[in-house]
Amino acid sequence: MYRRPALTPHSTHNIEFAHNPHAAKVTPDYQGPELVIDLNAITRQVTNFRQALSRVQPHYAVKANPHRAVLRHLHSLGVKFEIASEGELQLLQQLGVEGQDIIFSNPIKTPKSIKAAAAHGVKWFAVDCLEELKSLEKNAHDGFYELRLPTDGKGSVWPLSTKFGTTDNTLTPLLEYAAKRHLNLAGITFHVGSQCTEASSWITAIEKAQQVFAKMTLLGLKPGLLNIGGGFPCQVNRDTPSIAQLAQIIAPALAQLPPDARIVAEPGRYLVASAGTLHCQVINTTYRHDQRWAYLDCGYYNGLIEMSSHFGFQLISPRQGQLEDWVIAGPTCDTLDTFEPRYRLPIDTIAGDHLTIPNLGAYSNACACDFNGFAAPHLVIIDSTPTPLTVAEENTSSLI
Repeated sequence: MYRRPALTPHSTHNIEFAHNPHAAKVTPDYQGPELVIDLNAITRQVTNFRQALSRVQPHYAVKANPHRAVLRHLHSLGVKFEIASEGELQLLQQLGVEGQDIIFSNPIKTPKSIKAAAAHGVKWFAVDCLEELKSLEKNAHDGFYELRLPTDGKGSVWPLSTKFGTTDNTLTPLLEYAAKRHLNLAGITFHVGSQCTEASSWITAIEKAQQVFAKMTLLGLKPGLLNIGGGFPCQVNRDTPSIAQLAQIIAPALAQLPPDARIVAEPGRYLVASAGTLHCQVINTTYRHDQRWAYLDCGYYNGLIEMSSHFGFQLISPRQGQLEDWVIAGPTCDTLDTFEPRYRLPIDTIAGDHLTIPNLGAYSNACACDFNGFAAPHLVIIDSTPTPLTVAEENTSSLI
């Protein structure tokens, strides 16, 4: 569903906190959880990213929010894409995204998906082990490969290095194989971990990449791409660094690379999280195990999967009572549908209260399902971008 809201006054200050025009609404005819995605917020984030890291070409990580309206909007802004599967490739194909604008950064891919991507013109593929390199050699021989390095996950909510990244004892054999077989192993990629607030994590990874670049050059390989991955955080609170603050530390390190080096990134959460605002309702409350409990009609399975980790989400209530810690649980009959982080709610919260949760534009509808018969939130796409006034409207407004 797509609807454009009536124009409302708003600040043009370049701030990254999500203040969706629907953020404080309480609907008398409430019909269930609703996730509102504001395309204007995505535009703002793209602008902020480009201003902060002007040398870096963003490739949006489709997994963060694969809704067609989101992808179409990013495409219209000139943002390129990063995929992890053939399914994501097909989504982009349907939107007319060319293969040259796509990076296939999943280090483990099925042969079928590699062939499909190569047939569409995708040039860059990630690899982190010799077995995957041999698969790429067979199924995308003319492609270019980026070697994924591990990171320590410092400063991130979700570290990603256990599952991905070439190990020290496999690095040299992999490089030597590529050199001996004259393969286009020409890039380095890494991911510092999701919602990373430590700029030093990028610095450490960039320095490691430069060391591997030197090894590649000595072996006769021709490195030309650095992919600094994702992990750029959504500002869920004022303690979260902005992209501009992170860039003050990251950009000088990137400046040490050769001027002809191509630098890309894979922001996902950063571009779309602040665009999403979830509206839900308290089903019931109780006092259990010496703690206050609130059961919501939206939970782990149908939109709030990331509330199970310490991302810093805030639940906003129209009540003005004293704030206290609550155990938040979803509606299903699964104990996994209970969140370990405690969330602050007014002490007088009761059944029927409407709650608003900002910054849920990433990994909410993307991960939601209808487990236990509880549907995913109804999705509403809006664009709060002000419509330019016509000459007649300008003349009229000057008389008010």
